Amino acid sequence: MPQQTLSPLQIRPRRFGLGLAIITVAMLLAAINYGNNLIFLIAFMMIALMINSAWQGWRALSAVRVRVIPPGMRAAGEAGTVSIEFTSHATVPPLRVDAGLEETVEHTALSPPGSTIASMTLPGEPRGYLPLPEITLETPYPLGLWTVRRRFSPGIGQWVHPAPIEGIDQGQRTESDDPGDQASLEGDPTRLRSYHPGDPIRHVVFRHYAKTGQLLTRHPEADSERPDPELVDYEAFVGPRETRLSAMTERLMDLKRAQRPWVLRLPGEDDLDASATTNPAQRYQTALQRLARFGRQRDDQGFDHVAPGDPY
Repeated sequence: MPQQTLSPLQIRPRRFGLGLAIITVAMLLAAINYGNNLIFLIAFMMIALMINSAWQGWRALSAVRVRVIPPGMRAAGEAGTVSIEFTSHATVPPLRVDAGLEETVEHTALSPPGSTIASMTLPGEPRGYLPLPEITLETPYPLGLWTVRRRFSPGIGQWVHPAPIEGIDQGQRTESDDPGDQASLEGDPTRLRSYHPGDPIRHVVFRHYAKTGQLLTRHPEADSERPDPELVDYEAFVGPRETRLSAMTERLMDLKRAQRPWVLRLPGEDDLDASATTNPAQRYQTALQRLARFGRQRDDQGFDHVAPGDPY
């Protein structure tokens, strides 16, 4: 499993710091040449200022602890948001947060000891469990003479499920197959659904069978029987893999909105069902994760490998 890692701190002078260093060297040369003690004093005070500034910036950034809040699952191609929490027992210095994205977050004001949260926008990605980008923290604290830098690897990923689209199901049902709120042919308070082996023969609507050749069974609405789970089967959809997964995602979302039970079936994996005896919200989340990772190769850290230019 990947872990959060912090790189060692790096420090380098800024343009203003380099200018001050050049001036200090020039003053030292002048003091040596002319034997002026006052210039010696000013030059050594400037050296002490630069050393103390580097130490204060190093100390401030080393005290900052970083935690990335896992982003919520989103559809492929959609932008997301990741929140980063900075905590410190001392004052949080002004930070520049760069994750190699178009957006760079900057904190220009000092914060009291405690925590500060910054948010960054993530670009659209193909489906899968993908690593979050490496984050670079920089601070010019306290005087802007030095830049103290540290890189941070979050060690967690972002879940991107297939973008839902309407698909073609080879076993698409007719209106009479819907086990939902279909009224009886004779107007009594019952509902109709397709015949399943084991249904009582007295519930079969033979008049409808004589007209259409399709077996339907009548069930009183007062019955406590729940509708049968709908099978969302990969093999039942047509098209390339990404199209099938997107259509299955759309169907799962429809069933969740309708609060109807379902069974997810993917080749090479165990069936996943959501019914009254399970936790539907947790099973729904697990189903989206399975659809997101289906057919993906994984790297040594457990993230999915997505080829460049892979479609959403």
